[in-house]
Amino acid sequence: MNDLANIENSDLAELTDFLGTQVGNDSGGSDIARVPELKIMSKTRDKATKKAVTPGTFYLTNMDKVVYAETVKFRPICSHIQYFHWGDVDGQRKLICKSRAVKNQRDEARDTLGGIACGMPSWDDRKEMDKDAQRKWRSMQHRVTRGLATMTGKTADGEEVTIENQPIIMFHKNSTYSGFWNQFVKKVPKGRQLYEYEATLTSDYQENGDVEWYLFNYDIDLSNPLVMDLKDPYSQALRDTMKVFADTIKAENTYVDGKYFEALKEGSLDERAVEALGDSLDDDFEEVA
Repeated sequence: MNDLANIENSDLAELTDFLGTQVGNDSGGSDIARVPELKIMSKTRDKATKKAVTPGTFYLTNMDKVVYAETVKFRPICSHIQYFHWGDVDGQRKLICKSRAVKNQRDEARDTLGGIACGMPSWDDRKEMDKDAQRKWRSMQHRVTRGLATMTGKTADGEEVTIENQPIIMFHKNSTYSGFWNQFVKKVPKGRQLYEYEATLTSDYQENGDVEWYLFNYDIDLSNPLVMDLKDPYSQALRDTMKVFADTIKAENTYVDGKYFEALKEGSLDERAVEALGDSLDDDFEEVA
C-alpha cells in the first residue's frame, strides 16, 4: 500500500461518516478498486492443483498463492448493504441490476434500472410469498464488509504462508447475512468506530439434508480497543486503506446513480411520447375492430 496517498487527520471524520464506521444508538462497468474476497472453502480439493485441502478453512481470491487458514484476524473498516440481481441471460449467469451501497436500510438504495433495491418487496409482502419467491428476493440482499485481514495457513502443496494486513472484502447473503451485524456490530460500544476493534474469525459447519455450508463466526476482542496513532505505520496503512475503500464506494455509487437517472429519463421520455399520441391510439383500435 506504499503507492496510496496518506490521509490527513482532518479528513478522518469525513471518511468515517461516509464509510459508516461509527456504531449509532439504533440499528436501523464502473471503475472501482478490486481487492481479494475472503471466503470459506467448502470443497475437499484445491481447484487449480487438485490436491486435498481442508473444508472450512479460509482463503482469499485473486492472490498469487492460495493459502488456507483455520482462523483469520479481521479488523473491519466499513460495512454496507447492497442489492444484486443475478439472472440467466442467454444461458449465462449475468448481473441484471445492482444498487448503491448504503449504510443502512433507511438509506435509498437506488439501482441501475431506475428502481429501489432491485425491486425488493416490503417485508410484509415477502411474508405472503411462497418459499421459492422469498428465497429469490432474499438472495439479492447482501452485506458487503471491508477491512484488513491477517492469517497464517498453508498452500495445497504444504507451504506455510503468512498474510498481514491485507485489504479484503466479504459478500454475505441468506444465512450468512446477519452474522457480522449480530456478532460484531451489536457488541461495539455506542459511539465507537468499527475499526477500533478486531475479531478472530472461525467457520461453523452447517447442514440441512443434502445441503452443506459454513457460517462465519466473529469473536470480537472488546478488551483492547485499537487506537489510531499518526506515528504508527499500521494506523497509517489503515487510513490509506480507508481512503481507497471510500473512493471505491463513491465510484460505485456514482456509476449506479448515473444508470438510475438515465433509466428514469428514458422512462419519462417514453411516457411523454405516449401522451403526445393523445387519443389517436384508441381511434386506431376502433378502426381495426
